[in-house]
Order: sequence, then structure tokens, then C-alpha cells
Amino acid sequence: MGITLTLQGMVCRKNRAPLALEAVREWLTRVAVWFEEVGDVVLDAQLGRDAEERPILRVFVHPAAEPIEVRLDTEGRVRASAITTPAGPGYHIWLCRLLRTMSQEFSFSWVLDDCRDDTGYFLRQDRQAAESAFLEWLARECQNRPHSPGLRGDCEYTYPAEVLTPLGPRDRHWRECITQNPGAGTDFFPWWDVDIHANFYRNRALVNLWCHYPWRPPLTESEGEKTDQIAADLATAFQLDPAAELPWVEWLEVLQHIHQDAADEHFCVTPDDRDLSIQLWRRAGPVPNLRQPPLGYRRYPVWVRLDGGWRVQIPGDFLWEWDEERNWTAWNRHRAIWFRRLGFHSGNGKVRSPQELLNFGRQTLLGEGEEIQGEPACGPDRLAVFGQVEEDGRTLWRLMGVAVADEQLVLCNIYMQDSSDLSWAKDIWCSLHHQNPRESR
Repeated sequence: MGITLTLQGMVCRKNRAPLALEAVREWLTRVAVWFEEVGDVVLDAQLGRDAEERPILRVFVHPAAEPIEVRLDTEGRVRASAITTPAGPGYHIWLCRLLRTMSQEFSFSWVLDDCRDDTGYFLRQDRQAAESAFLEWLARECQNRPHSPGLRGDCEYTYPAEVLTPLGPRDRHWRECITQNPGAGTDFFPWWDVDIHANFYRNRALVNLWCHYPWRPPLTESEGEKTDQIAADLATAFQLDPAAELPWVEWLEVLQHIHQDAADEHFCVTPDDRDLSIQLWRRAGPVPNLRQPPLGYRRYPVWVRLDGGWRVQIPGDFLWEWDEERNWTAWNRHRAIWFRRLGFHSGNGKVRSPQELLNFGRQTLLGEGEEIQGEPACGPDRLAVFGQVEEDGRTLWRLMGVAVADEQLVLCNIYMQDSSDLSWAKDIWCSLHHQNPRESR
């Protein structure tokens, strides 16, 4: 479990009457505007709905942390919550102070007896105790998640290193040192100090580069914003401390992607700065050692967790998303993967056998094409066909497969522009498998 901060309070209601949903949304909208005016530390504030269709405000601050969640119910109860690991104690303390200011700005008080702070900082303002809580958490992470302490999300990286962290790879000796001496782990946290200085912007960019950046020009407006943010954070770090150690080569690569985007989709808004590029070339120095894995976990394939215990390995430069009907799609400029999980039972309530499910998939789901022969592409738990299809006015090649496991039937389509990509598509298809909850990689 991560370190959690949860605060609860009560806003004033006229005549103690329940708040209308419109009033709740209006209040959360004003809070969103307030967060966005805090400064460039806050990346975004989005008003949406939670799983129960209730209004919720999500505030994005750091790529190493889940968004802050702010709720207001019709009875006037305010709730703010955040998991502040693995970002660091600086983030936790900054957030405690910010939420105190928020309550003053919106004329309500946090009910201290209803607040939870795993570090105790919100009540006692003891910075040393807060820092110790984060170091102790890291030592537990190194014991419980020895390969990827602090990394969360819907994918697992295949980057060739013994230990993966938000700020880059470490070795097992580092991990063993942390478990024995937690005080040595301060440089694990991207946001250790409370003050916002060059190191804050540098580390925020590094977390994005290591964990999230796909190392290509953006495919969507959201990716364009992420690319712009990385470039802006590195530029700010450089302005605040020209002597700072920055990822010069990778910064140049990001600027090259922005330049390519400017000639194509225009998802980025960062201007093309030739003078800055020249400075970066001078700073970058000689070509880095190509025998060492380059910066960026997503330069390598990633395992993505799907519905119902399924997982698949895809290229790290793919973008992926779920739609409202729980269809999963991943793509880059030339290839795409589509996945959907189905569940079937016989009419009398009896669970269908794997063979019955596979036969159903063959008869009702598979399209036309040449059946792929040989394991592991086909077998007792799966089968697939390959052929040409028309999609949105284009002629593409498609590997279409069905697979069964744990009383589930799944359908997977893999699209490509060239039939020579069949070997690549088979690798993707063969990687799709169902993982028992007790399995561990």
C-alpha cells in the first residue's frame, strides 16, 4: 500500500438543505479553476464522474503520482484524497499545505478527527517524521516488489535491468542497501524537497521520459501535451540552473519529435527553437555508449494488463485505451491491436467447456482468411486466421484470433499494412495469455 492522505470537511449549506447536483458541479468547477491558478506545478484539473456516476475532480500534478481526487456530496461533505508515493515527501508536504489553503479559500474547515495521513504531517507538521515514513515505505517496497519498487499502472516493462524505479534502473546491490539502510534511499524519490526548484522540473521530466514517453512524434492531442510538458520542464530546469545535469541527448530527441509533429499533425505547441537545439548539441557531447540500454522503458516492449486476467506484450511505442464498451485498442502509425473479452454460459446455467467456447468462436466470430497452423499460434486454447480486409476505406492485413481460458472467450484482431508483418503479428498473438492471480512474473 502507498502512503495516503485523506481529508474530510463540510461546506456551508443554505438552510441546511441538500445541494443540487448542479450546485455540486459548479463548486467543483470553481475548485478546478483555483487549482489551475496555483501555477505550473499543477498540470491539469479535470471534472468528470466516478464509477458510481458521481461528480469528481481529478487534479494531475506529477507523473509519479495518481491524480488528487476531490469530491463534494449533496450533504455538503468535502473529501480530498491522494496517494503520494512514489513521488515523495516533498509532494506530500506541498499537498498538505495546499489543501489547508484550499479550505481557507472556499470557507470550510477540514474535520481533523476524520482525516487520515499516514505520515502524520497534516496534524503535526513534522517534516522529519514524514520523510522517515517515505523511507520506511521504500524499504518495504524493495522487499515486496523487488523488480519494480514504486512502479504502478496498467503495464509492466521489459527493460533489461535488475531493478526499475520511476527515475531509472538500479541494480540489486542498491535494493539490498535500501532494505538494510532506508536512509540511503532519498534519491529514489522524484519530489524529495518541498521547495520547487530546478531539480523538481528535471525529475518530473525524467519520470515522464523513463516511464511514459513513447519515443516518437505524438499521435493524439493528449500525447502532444505530454511532449510539450517534457520540453517545458527541461527548459525550466535549465533556466533555473544552467549547470544542472540534464538528459541532453534525450531532450534533443524530444525536440526532434516536436519538429516532426510541426510538419504533420500539429499536436504540439512548443515552438521550434534552433538556438536551443544548438546549445543542446554542444552540451550532449560524444555519442553515448550504445552498449548500454538507452533512457526510456518504453523503447522496449511492455506487458499490458487487459480484462479478466488477460495480458499481452506490445511494442512500447504503442498508444492504448479502453472505450465505454470495454473494447481495448492499441496502435501506432502503421499497426493496431484490438481486444474484447466475452463470457458465455449454456442455457441451463452449465459452464461451457473450453472446446465448446473455441468452437463457438470459430463458427460465429472468426472472419474469412487462411487458418494459421502450428503451435503456439494455434492449439487447444486458441486459433487464428490471416487475410485481407477493408477498414475505413483502406485495404489492410488482419490476424484475427479467438482464445479461451478460465471460462472466458476473447477475440483479438491485429491489423497491419503489409503482409510481411505476419511474423510480428504472430508474436503479439502468441503473447496474449490468461494469467492466474497467483502467478507472478
